[in-house]
Amino acid sequence: MRRLILKPREERRLLRGHLWAYRNEFATAPDLPDGALTDVYAPGGRFVGRGFYQAEGGIAVRLLTRRQTEIDEAFIENRLTQALALRERLFPGETTYRWVFGESDGLPGLIVDRYGATAHAMSSCAFYREQSEAVVRGLMRHAGVEGVRCEWPGGVETAGDAPNDVEVVMEGLTYQVDLAGGQKTGLFLDQRVNARMMRTLAPGARVFDGHCYAGMWTMEAARAGATETVGVDSSQRAIAAATANAARNGLDARTRFVCGDVMETLQATEAPYDVVLLDPPAWAKTRGAQGQARTLHQALHRAAFGALKPGGFMVTSTCSHHLDPADFVESIKRAARDVQRDALILEIAGAAPDHPVLLAMPETRYLTCVALRAS
Repeated sequence: MRRLILKPREERRLLRGHLWAYRNEFATAPDLPDGALTDVYAPGGRFVGRGFYQAEGGIAVRLLTRRQTEIDEAFIENRLTQALALRERLFPGETTYRWVFGESDGLPGLIVDRYGATAHAMSSCAFYREQSEAVVRGLMRHAGVEGVRCEWPGGVETAGDAPNDVEVVMEGLTYQVDLAGGQKTGLFLDQRVNARMMRTLAPGARVFDGHCYAGMWTMEAARAGATETVGVDSSQRAIAAATANAARNGLDARTRFVCGDVMETLQATEAPYDVVLLDPPAWAKTRGAQGQARTLHQALHRAAFGALKPGGFMVTSTCSHHLDPADFVESIKRAARDVQRDALILEIAGAAPDHPVLLAMPETRYLTCVALRAS
């Protein structure tokens, strides 16, 4: 097994449970094949962990285990089985969920979503490309999984019956999921629990759903009894999918989808809404983009307050883990002050529980969803 030695005191964070060893934390610059397994040691010879090397980026090694155990097919299958058991406890009877959430499930850098009989795996790490057969076999061994789609560096691999699109049921709603061309792995599974807020806020309301993608929030609002729902997204492909999903669930009479810029649409609103929903893409993909992200969110929130009735509700989200919840709330507060509106925060939530947060790694908490009532 290859060995890499850390600089003095750089092992402390890793020994406390963090799984990323950064390139500048090693005594000498690592020179290993991309994806190669390696052991990490403290300068005095103390074993820190076993993981895989990454040739590019700031993270040099992602730790898989703190023991000198064999990293083989059985190891990967065991981690997949443990992750599945948690999801089956969290969502009994469901077959749509995030099966593996990277570091939190002991398979750092790997995402697997389950859509009924199809598992969709994604990773930018060469290690999983090299272990593709083990990942596929580990997924296919579980009852009900008939096909696997893997997106690795360099291309896509499929096994079994792995279609490009599938029809699934989640939270009682039916979706057609585009596995080949959709965003992320096909659906925004992290918002499934937060979207249940519509069952309380949407009855009798006129609802605006910004960045609606496949129409999850829009359909939840319509099903809950909203009188009118308007979903807006800049992607025509997303609008077509959302429109088809609403029709598939018999909700097309109370839903309308528009392709356009969300902020411009809000600013042009003539009749204010009872509920405004916002879920923009990650605007802070790096730590250096935090300031720009706060500015963009503040502008979007200002437009949302302007389109919201007095006493109306806003549910707004950020999926940028570099923008912490306090900064995100600050962008809402400044926007409210800009338009002279008071607001009450009703709830601050994160991602659904199939996206668990590893206590030692705050980086695994990336989604912040804030529900508030405006004056």
